[in-house]
Amino acid sequence: MASTTETVTRTRTARTVLTDYELHHSGASNDASSGPEDSSAARAPTQNPPEWPTTSRRVPPYRPADTERDQSQIRVYTHPIERVFIATMFTGVFVNATVAKQWRRTVGRVNENIFKYPIGGEF
Repeated sequence: MASTTETVTRTRTARTVLTDYELHHSGASNDASSGPEDSSAARAPTQNPPEWPTTSRRVPPYRPADTERDQSQIRVYTHPIERVFIATMFTGVFVNATVAKQWRRTVGRVNENIFKYPIGGEF
């Protein structure tokens, strides 16, 4: 008994993936001509079997931001150690940026390799 297996590759764009999750973006049009569609998927939508769980993605439905929420009731830091860690981290980033700017304005004109960090892809 012989069997053949065929692999069908579909090109998916970010817009089609977001459509699966019912994400909404401000300023986005809802017309059908917004991107390339798979013609076979447009003709015959497939349904999952009813016994399959529908909560597998665990993505909540779209809910607009609550702009009327009282900001004083939101817990930003859950623990004082978290507040100290974040403050220390951002203070270090600020100090490093300030020293790097001062270095480039003064001595950095002589040696450009100090306070210069490689960015991804520049290694």
